Amino acid sequence: MKIVTIKTALEDSSDRFSTSVAFQMRGQQFTFTQVKTIALKIQAKLRKLGVKQGDRVALLSENRPEWAIAYLAIVSMGAVVVPLDAMLNKEDIFPLMDDSGAKATILSKNFIDFIQGQKILMEEFESLPNGSKLDNVAISLDDLAAIVYTSGTTGVPKGVMLTHKNIMSNVVAASSLFNFGPKDNFLSVLPMHHTFETTAGFLGPFYNGSKITYAESLKSHSLLRNMQETKVTIMCGVPLLYQLFFDGIMREVEEKGLGTLFTVLFTISRLFKNLIGINIGKYLFKMIHAKFGGKIKFFVSGGAAIDPQLVSSFDYMGFTILQGYGLTESSPILAANTLKHNQIGSVGKPLPGVEIRIAGTDPVGEILAFGPNIMKGYYKRKDISAKVVINGWLYTGDVGYLDEEGYLFITGRSKDVIVTSSGVNVYPGEVEFLLNKAISIKESCVMGSKVKEGLKKGSEEVFAIIVPDMEFFKKIKAEDDASVKHRIEMEVKEVNRKAPDFKRIAKYEIRYEELPKTRLKKVKRFKLKKELRI
Repeated sequence: MKIVTIKTALEDSSDRFSTSVAFQMRGQQFTFTQVKTIALKIQAKLRKLGVKQGDRVALLSENRPEWAIAYLAIVSMGAVVVPLDAMLNKEDIFPLMDDSGAKATILSKNFIDFIQGQKILMEEFESLPNGSKLDNVAISLDDLAAIVYTSGTTGVPKGVMLTHKNIMSNVVAASSLFNFGPKDNFLSVLPMHHTFETTAGFLGPFYNGSKITYAESLKSHSLLRNMQETKVTIMCGVPLLYQLFFDGIMREVEEKGLGTLFTVLFTISRLFKNLIGINIGKYLFKMIHAKFGGKIKFFVSGGAAIDPQLVSSFDYMGFTILQGYGLTESSPILAANTLKHNQIGSVGKPLPGVEIRIAGTDPVGEILAFGPNIMKGYYKRKDISAKVVINGWLYTGDVGYLDEEGYLFITGRSKDVIVTSSGVNVYPGEVEFLLNKAISIKESCVMGSKVKEGLKKGSEEVFAIIVPDMEFFKKIKAEDDASVKHRIEMEVKEVNRKAPDFKRIAKYEIRYEELPKTRLKKVKRFKLKKELRI
């Protein structure tokens, strides 16, 4: 499949799949032809407002079909889209709009109060002036298409500049690995401003003629209803979502007294898969598949590491979860598992056209990536850009290794690595994985804490923030502070008993409120470090 501009992708898809439904939500449907028609109207309005090629246009809305249409309209006229996180407050959004220098903003009615006092022109898409054809501007693959502000897990958000080539090369490469097309229906649940959803959940399906259903709510029962009613075949999600699905399944099994039957079926499925290589989970767990609509081909997981045991559990029930890996700076996908090559525990092999290598001579080190999907740089931040992209290679800041078969494994973030007094590196994710296995622990965050006195002064020791699962303590009727502290202490001791000396938790703190996270549920470590002053 040839790499084209997003403008050409809009033209091609509207021609090839004209009468097919492109986007739908709550009974509202837009065919590919209608998407192009509305995009033309938006362009005509933006031209009247003085928007020209290269100008930035901010996009602020909750997830809905109109978001996708507005994105296509902006980029296809040669302007640069600035997708903003609809969950941010005014104080966080205004600096991003100022930084981008947006000449206009397209927003839904829910955000009108954000710009009160400014000159605004209220018009519905349907009442916009007609446009005759897509703007006849010469757009090249190297032209800027989007400025995407990072989620800020490590500090102040930066505007990632992505070209048409960056984005569409990623769309084409990912499309070549997965068998989806006009017969597929994607359920869109992730925030659309995030590059993972833009590329994998929006532009990829749109360019291949798939239907996209926008979720009405992120509640599990609502998502399942969407899947049942629209016969969803593919969904991109984050690990937490799949964990919630699994917890819901197990809760229902327990409530209906089907625990023994479930265990027997699970054991049979595991034996068939491990000994014979045949997955019969779809037949053994037909009732569970029916709850998901009965048409699921596979799920995609990204945004954070997913528990391999969770992936295996879904696998034994006949569901495939494909884990991938990427960054906003790489448009975003760098590696992914596929239906033919799914190495559970890894993030898959590099996408076609993408090279990955490990910095240094050790097997484990910083992950570097090279390819047509690597960003142009950070907007107005040449100083930082020069430190992140060197000779075309993106220094991801993530740490991992490649196995003999070329599968990539992520072990953590280079900035998060804890260097102990003995000089041994500890990767927080490995300790968090052990802690989170405990039934009484809801979540945890592990980081390095500076030793302030003694022979080890200046080095780091392992420090953990632990959030107890109060639902568990409620069940065992031990919700008082003393009982919680005692149980958590026992869990930490058990983790330390199993872990090597250098990975043992030296100190920990119990926190009763949820850890601060980004929209893709990544823990904001820098915020916690700032709060704790470590």
